[in-house]
Amino acid sequence: IFRNMRISRKRSLVDYPFAIMKSEFHFSHTLVTPFRTVRMKFVFSRFYYNLFALGQLKQRVNYGNFNKKLRK
Repeated sequence: IFRNMRISRKRSLVDYPFAIMKSEFHFSHTLVTPFRTVRMKFVFSRFYYNLFALGQLKQRVNYGNFNKKLRK
C-alpha cells in the first residue's frame, strides 16, 4: 500500500503538466524518431507550459487584486 502511495504521489506531480501539454498544445503523439528532434520538441513544449503556467498565475494574482479593490 505504501509503495503505491509513493508512486502515485510522484506520478501526480507529472500528470498535470503532461495533461496540459496534451490538451492545450496538442502534444499527444510525436511523429519524429531522432532523439535530438524529440528532445527539442519536449524542450519547446516545456517552455510553452511554463509560459502557460505563468499566465495562469498572473490571472490569479490579478483576480485576487480585483477582489480586494471591490471589497474596499
